[in-house]
Amino acid sequence: MKASTLLILSLFALSGHASWFGGEKPEYDNWDTQQLHHWLESNGINVPEHYSKSSLRELVAVNWDAHKPWTQSMYEAAQKHFEGVQASAFDTWDESRLRNFLLEQGVVEPKGPREKLVLEAKKRYNSYTAAASSLSAQASASASTAVYGDTKYQASKSASSASSIASKSASSASSVASNSASSLASHASQTASASAAWASGVVDRKLQDSKDYVYSTWDDSQLRTFLEKKGVVKPKEKTTREQLLSKMRDSYNAATDPVYNSWSESYMKEWLVSHGIIKSEEEKKRDYYLDQLKHYYYAPQDKAWSTWSDSETKAWLVHNGYIKSDAQVQREKMQKMVEANWYNAKDTTWSAWDDSSMRNWLIEKGYLRTDAQVKRDELIKLMNDKYTDMSSKTAAYLTWPDARLRGYLRAHGVNEAALPRTRTGLLQETRIRWYEANTRVEMLIQKIRDSVYAGVENAEAKLSQRKLAGRKRSCEVVHPAHPAQKVVEEDF
Repeated sequence: MKASTLLILSLFALSGHASWFGGEKPEYDNWDTQQLHHWLESNGINVPEHYSKSSLRELVAVNWDAHKPWTQSMYEAAQKHFEGVQASAFDTWDESRLRNFLLEQGVVEPKGPREKLVLEAKKRYNSYTAAASSLSAQASASASTAVYGDTKYQASKSASSASSIASKSASSASSVASNSASSLASHASQTASASAAWASGVVDRKLQDSKDYVYSTWDDSQLRTFLEKKGVVKPKEKTTREQLLSKMRDSYNAATDPVYNSWSESYMKEWLVSHGIIKSEEEKKRDYYLDQLKHYYYAPQDKAWSTWSDSETKAWLVHNGYIKSDAQVQREKMQKMVEANWYNAKDTTWSAWDDSSMRNWLIEKGYLRTDAQVKRDELIKLMNDKYTDMSSKTAAYLTWPDARLRGYLRAHGVNEAALPRTRTGLLQETRIRWYEANTRVEMLIQKIRDSVYAGVENAEAKLSQRKLAGRKRSCEVVHPAHPAQKVVEEDF
């Protein structure tokens, strides 16, 4: 292959087409209906029969970025948006961040729910990484062709090689051609290496002498001492810090294997974060906040079943005998059925009691012998038959979501590390404190009631005493017929 041909191919590879980031008008804007149909069908996209030209153009626009060919210049433009980003990261982004990300890539007014935005972001990411692999393969092929030539070139080279032995000019020309080919091969090889790095989805930036190496924090004296011992710098040679760092890169790094042993801690962390091996501090903080909110946030109207999936909701209804396993019921109706039957389900109340608590209550009430060996199902059956406290069976906390149960326990002095990990454990701990709290309230009310009753009784006693004293009070009344007779007035 001639050098001019290689040069043309290199220039073509480096030339850019309209990209997400260029803001140029896409070429499909001027296509007619037949061209739009052809593009969609050639890319394996189903086209509804009733679609108008405008609808076809919209369908092309939706799929354009995922199917159009990428060039190196397009990849370089996209690099700043995807550098350090992994596909899994989109699942953790909120709507605002997703919209901003898509806007940066030329998506006009990203619309739809969060799930749709995540899919769109992942689609563009996959297109980006696929382009990296494609460019890598192209660059590798270019490097191979530059070194060995294509089939026709290799045959021509073999034929001309025999005649060039006797000709100096031919030898000279061969030398020039060899140098040109070598130079182009080197360039193509570098392109291949760069594209191979792009294929990983992350492009490593160039390390900076001033901050990215172990010796970046050394002072000038330490740098000079090291270089003088290695014979790189003469004792009285005048050098700037930049020169010292440059020489360190050539001498220190060359002797370091593997290369990351020469990296600074900050660059090690940067590399690991950018390649998705560890999370950045911001990602760690956000993950921590999300985890805490997942455990402790609840809305006042939230119930235990509010976050259940359709399959979980149906499984509960089937388990408790409210619907059959083959029933087809909409989510809204299933949620209403769960709410209406929550307290009636046998597991609702007794999930807040462990076996020991039920056994102790039954023994205390005389419904179970101390030496009786019974399983949990039998304990629950006995409790259903003998336990008649409806206020406990319909306690509000039984409907609370796990987050609210955790909040209640924390408010009642339970340490974070001691919080149960299961709903059953949370309910059992809540029941104990709920009972204690209600008992204290009842005792307080009873105390107030006793005090009021005592006051009423004292008032009645005093009134009774006064009335009795009045009745016994006597006064002497002299009767006209019997002056000496005393009359006791009863009606005082």
